[in-house]
Amino acid sequence: MTELHRTFIAVDLDPQLRDAILAIERDLETAGARVKWIRPTNLHFTLKFLGEIAVAQVARARIAAREAAGLTEPFRITLGTLGAFPSFRQPQVIWIGVSDGSKNLESLADRLDAALAKLRFPPERRAFRPHLTLARMRDVRAWGDLVRALERFRDVSVGSQVIDTMTVYKSRLSPQGSTYTALEEVPLGIH
Repeated sequence: MTELHRTFIAVDLDPQLRDAILAIERDLETAGARVKWIRPTNLHFTLKFLGEIAVAQVARARIAAREAAGLTEPFRITLGTLGAFPSFRQPQVIWIGVSDGSKNLESLADRLDAALAKLRFPPERRAFRPHLTLARMRDVRAWGDLVRALERFRDVSVGSQVIDTMTVYKSRLSPQGSTYTALEEVPLGIH
C-alpha cells in the first residue's frame, strides 16, 4: 500500500507579525467575534495545496518548489485589511490581506504552479488571492456579532515582513487541529 502525505507549499508568517495578529484577534473577540482561531504556529500563506500524495510526488513537489524559488528574488509584503469568504456579510472564513507586495506573492504562486505542472501536478483552476486565514466561523447564529466586529477593525494594519523562503509541509489532521511538519525550507533567489 502506498503511503500518502497530505502536502502543501507555503510562505510562513514572521513571528513578530504573529504577535500583532494575536492582538487583533483579542480585539475581535472583545468586540464579539465567536470563531475558531487558527493556531498561531499554523499561520501561513498557502501557495499550493497538493492534498494526499505519494512520497514520490512529494519529492517532485520539492523539486518544483526549488525551481520556483530560484526564479524569485526575496521581497517584502505588508499585511492589512480584514476580509471574509464567501462575503463580509456572511463570513465563514476570516482572513487578513496583503496590501503591499501582493503581486510578488501572486508571481511566486504562479511560478510554483507552472513548475508543478511540468511535473504532472494539475494546474490551479482558481486565481491565487494572497491572504492569511485567521479563523473559521463556529456558529452562523453569531454572524451579526462577527460582522460588527469585522466592520470595526476592517482597516487594521499589521506590519510587514520580508519573504525570503517557502516551505514544503506535511500536514496531519486530528481532533485537536492540524499539525504541520516542514519537509523542506527553500530559500528564494538561489539559482
